[in-house]
Amino acid sequence: MNDVNIRYLELLLKKYQLNQVYSVGLGELETVLCTSRRNVSTVMGKLANIGWVYWQPAVGRGKSSKLKVKKSLQQVLSIIFLYELEQAQSKVITKLLESYGLVAIRALSVAAEEFNERNEQVNSVFISSYPWVNTIDPAQTYRASELQVIKSVYDVLIRQDQDGSLLPGLAHHWEQNDNVISLWLRPLIYRHDGELLAIEDVVWSLERLRDYSGPVRDLVSGIETIDITASDKVEITLNFPNKLFIYALAMPYASIICRDQLCFGNGYTCHVGTGPYKVDRWNEESLSLKAHNDYYAARALIEKVTLSHNTEIIENALSFNQEVGEVEVESINAFSYLTYHERADSELNPATWDVLANYIAQSKYDYDEDNAVEGVDLQQLSENMLPVEPPKLEGRVVIAEPIWTIPSLIRNAKWLHRLIRSTGLELDVHIVEDISHPEAATAHADLMLIEEIVEAPLEYGLFEWLSISTGLRFALNERGMETHQQRIRQAVSAHVPLVELQKIEQELYESKRCVALFCGKEEVTKVQQVRGVQIRPTGYSDFYKLWISK
Repeated sequence: MNDVNIRYLELLLKKYQLNQVYSVGLGELETVLCTSRRNVSTVMGKLANIGWVYWQPAVGRGKSSKLKVKKSLQQVLSIIFLYELEQAQSKVITKLLESYGLVAIRALSVAAEEFNERNEQVNSVFISSYPWVNTIDPAQTYRASELQVIKSVYDVLIRQDQDGSLLPGLAHHWEQNDNVISLWLRPLIYRHDGELLAIEDVVWSLERLRDYSGPVRDLVSGIETIDITASDKVEITLNFPNKLFIYALAMPYASIICRDQLCFGNGYTCHVGTGPYKVDRWNEESLSLKAHNDYYAARALIEKVTLSHNTEIIENALSFNQEVGEVEVESINAFSYLTYHERADSELNPATWDVLANYIAQSKYDYDEDNAVEGVDLQQLSENMLPVEPPKLEGRVVIAEPIWTIPSLIRNAKWLHRLIRSTGLELDVHIVEDISHPEAATAHADLMLIEEIVEAPLEYGLFEWLSISTGLRFALNERGMETHQQRIRQAVSAHVPLVELQKIEQELYESKRCVALFCGKEEVTKVQQVRGVQIRPTGYSDFYKLWISK
């Protein structure tokens, strides 16, 4: 069903009515199809084989052939689109939408509706425009979209409820005594490949996380040893007392992976896990998750979830024929901020940055008074801030940012760009492809704009943010980070860690190393239930909690 065949069908439809039988000669078709007489029979044979036309070649010299066009252009495009949707592929759809315009949009709407009905029948969900997923290795990523998949594919030793309280996970019981954490594992935990989870895999996974030079290494470097002390018991010994570390074991990056790997081709691999979903298929266009039938806890409510990337054109096309639900905007436990990295060849000197930082900190209230905050605790100033005039500055600023996918973050980034330019400064934006490794941007950028989730409870969320936040890993050089981490170790060993951690945070703001901006916002389009095609993603909900209303 290549585009050449579609072009030939389109040419036939310009000459012949749908579902009418015509007597035609090869000479006539040679003109209609704009091809050689020798190629006419080949073309018509192909179109007949795929069911788009009825074709009865002439028998005998001077006889006419019989032709009936059986499919309209829209019907053919719908067939192709349905196949591509089922394969979670978008390149062909995008190309045909660009080539055939409104006809293709109508065809896609028809195909999406049928695909939707099929998915509902088999309890599946297709989520379009999901941010790309390069890795689901817990040790390698700090990107929210990848950590969300990790939460569904792998399990943690300890879970959290919505308030941040700890709950049993792979470990059914745990105890902490000074710098030793003891965990007792559940029996009979089945992996995605049907094998039982071995306690050796748990130890290997934690040791790998500690030793891997990834984005969370500074948070878990406090692990001294991990020992098997009984057939179902693991002991983690820390090299300094830290009563907050137990919460780290509930985070997605502490997910337990097995040594065995699954390969999907073209470099896409993942470790075997035990979570509510297993990876069924993975390529550059999509990632498909399938429910784990032997999961130890509540089974996923949807059998299959497909996350499709690079489908913005498809989403826009379908939006013409889709009801728009009511949009709710809710604050979430996320924090956006700017950090400053002083580099040798920068055109932004520290004095200019000091003035600019103060201007940004004051202007954020004029832009979004309801969501402007002063720190990780998401508190606001008690007094009202008056609008301020932009200072007159000279120079050039380079700001590093990820590729924004959330509407509120896109708006905030545009506001910040306008604000900086209003001072007379030139502004360049440096896009960071892999935000898990912000250090790569330090040679190119002066500032980094980022938003990150603040985990609960607050004292742990602040500890984690100070330890491994993307912005601080960009802002601090190696020596500065060593000093910073030493102060964090002293703070978590204190009688009241939160107070000491907040002192470190406040110094970052006072030194203009960091400028707090806004609390996070999630824009959710309300629908009655999840349908088989989820066109507008509503943030990073837990996939195993999705359901389809019958």
